[in-house]
Amino acid sequence: MGETGRYRVLLEKHKQEVEGTLNLMGIHGVSKQDMESSGELSSYDNHPAELGTALFQTEINNALKIHEEHLLKEISDALKRIEDGSYGKCELCQKRIEKQRLLTLPYIRLCINCETAREIKTEDLKRQRPVEELVLDAPVGRKYLNEREDDEYEGMDQFYDLVKYGSSDTPQDMGGYEDYKEYYTNKIDKQGMVEQVENISNEEYKRQLPD
Repeated sequence: MGETGRYRVLLEKHKQEVEGTLNLMGIHGVSKQDMESSGELSSYDNHPAELGTALFQTEINNALKIHEEHLLKEISDALKRIEDGSYGKCELCQKRIEKQRLLTLPYIRLCINCETAREIKTEDLKRQRPVEELVLDAPVGRKYLNEREDDEYEGMDQFYDLVKYGSSDTPQDMGGYEDYKEYYTNKIDKQGMVEQVENISNEEYKRQLPD
């Protein structure tokens, strides 16, 4: 038996194991949904926590089944590569895959170098952010203006500019307002300050200084 025949035997063995696993999943009803998996006619009298546990277990079983099906496809593709003579070559760099690697994972597609280069590191995931964040701040302090523009014009400023043209609110809906005119004067909201002392201007301080 040549080297290629040895890999074929390994692949056929793996294929039989995976097919056996999938067959057992079908016999025992793994990944069946809700009532089928629990064997009950209705889930009406079950506690929500029990339903959540059953759903969680069903999702795990589904994931295991999908994994086995994917593995079966990889094995079938590897057998096809043996037939067309491309087996053992890295699909990216076209170099020969190490013998020990093929003996361990006979259905592998990439050499160790290309596989390592393709792996996504946790640090890289942390640095990857949506392209929209180049022009938008975080949700808490979002402004609908480019960062290069005036930072003093914020979301509330835009709201006050827009509400001057009309609003469905009335004074009775907005506690503390006596009439419509007070809607736009900041008499109640005191925008831009937290405490009353912050409303004192520098000019008022200067007037208190001795001559």
